[in-house]
Amino acid sequence: MLVAATSKMARPILFYSAWPLGYHNLEAERKARALAHAGYDVTYVAGVGIRNPSVSNLPKLLDRAGRALLARRSGANRDRESHSPAAPLDDPGANRASLSSPGPQRNQPLLREGAVMIAPPRQYAAMRRLNTAWLTRQLRRQIAPWEQTLAWIRWPTPELVDALARLRPARVLYEAVDAYEATPGIVGPWVAILNRYERRLVELADVVVVPGERLAERYRSWGASVRVIPHGVDLGHWSGRSPAPSDPVVVGFVGTLDSRLDIDVLRAIASAHPEWRLRLIGPMQDGFPARALADLSNVTIEPPVPAETVPLVLAGFDLGVMPYLDHPNTTHMTPVKNLEYMAAGVPAVARRVPALEPYAELLYFASSPAEFVREAERALAEQSAERIAARRALAEAHGWSRRLAEVTALADELTGGP
Repeated sequence: MLVAATSKMARPILFYSAWPLGYHNLEAERKARALAHAGYDVTYVAGVGIRNPSVSNLPKLLDRAGRALLARRSGANRDRESHSPAAPLDDPGANRASLSSPGPQRNQPLLREGAVMIAPPRQYAAMRRLNTAWLTRQLRRQIAPWEQTLAWIRWPTPELVDALARLRPARVLYEAVDAYEATPGIVGPWVAILNRYERRLVELADVVVVPGERLAERYRSWGASVRVIPHGVDLGHWSGRSPAPSDPVVVGFVGTLDSRLDIDVLRAIASAHPEWRLRLIGPMQDGFPARALADLSNVTIEPPVPAETVPLVLAGFDLGVMPYLDHPNTTHMTPVKNLEYMAAGVPAVARRVPALEPYAELLYFASSPAEFVREAERALAEQSAERIAARRALAEAHGWSRRLAEVTALADELTGGP
């Protein structure tokens, strides 16, 4: 039987993620919801990163300020459901009715949304000390009692790391899904600041969770206790859908459009085959050179789509691409979209990274724009019903239900249960 996350007896969890609720990649949100379904009292807080805000971030800042004010006025959302009630299981409709019904109910798992604010200029130590005190107060209003709290931290925000030393949670878990020091935009003095605070967070953490062995090696070298929990895929989304050849050929990418994507590769594919259609779908971040593709009439840049419609979108692809630059950040990454392409049965061409090696028999690797074009042609020529079935069989081992069971088991192991 599910235990209500609003129960006063439930163990609190601060789930601090780089992504807000409702973000197009639901990986973090699924984990938080799984913990709520397991009976934990989960407060999900979207992280504030480490840099000063820019003018382009003004809409996000206004949204964050509104959420923070609402959290404070409503008693830190202690009786309010989150605005995005997606169920954390393979079946996207599981428990949706109960999660969407107004007001808390007995035995109904809820995920509350918290919010925090930080003031610039953050690169100065004196300002970080003030922000640490402010952040500590904000978190104490939203979560209690801290001596029973599991802090599940997914980004080494400096002020948060210092606040944890004051808040003294029962356990600290650090989940790193990328090589953060190589994140686009982390440049200049921010690199040293991030590295210093990430090492402090690893020292505070009882365990470090990563999605792949390459990152595991990094943190083991720091002396951390590391647990590998790979990414998952919603198998229920893909059942009954089969990719069908289209005219014209559709080559696609679904994910964050940012500076990690190799524009030369995308241009090469679109230029070599003007009769093909190249679809780039997802939120566009600062640093993505969209203008560099503006002269190609067969390239479309499209807004993100809801997670539940991604299978339908991928079913319309003849070929997927993962055109990442050769960069330290991408070397350590574990692309979630690889599993989505596999579950859809769609062939994909990717730059070779360690996390993709286990899929080498069903992926096509390339390292230059010309190789991407050749491998794309080969992937389309070799597509067959047998290869579609083989890709889906490989994805079967990575269902989210299995991954989320590992997540909740680790939380139980650290805390003794909800």
